[in-house]
Amino acid sequence: MYTVTVTNQGSSVGTNIRVECTLPNEEEFVSVDGPIPAPATVDGKVIRFAPLPSLAPKDRASWHVRVRGVGEGDVRFRTTMISDQMTSVVEETESTNIYK
Repeated sequence: MYTVTVTNQGSSVGTNIRVECTLPNEEEFVSVDGPIPAPATVDGKVIRFAPLPSLAPKDRASWHVRVRGVGEGDVRFRTTMISDQMTSVVEETESTNIYK
């Protein structure tokens, strides 16, 4: 399971916050839960969370993404985020070793 957390580090409200995760080939999607009723859609290896309408300064929103390993390797789970106030995408990766 991966926990994806967005924190508004700014001093104003963030709006239309869009988060997307990309699974490596060695993982497959199982489920996701998050702060809104319809938390995500899945298209192949890409998970798109429903946009957060707003996030107050210093507040956080988190999702839990459950995956299953289907191959071995040192892989990277990639997450990107952008909002109406941002001019470029924020990208993070999480390294995972999968053993069979």
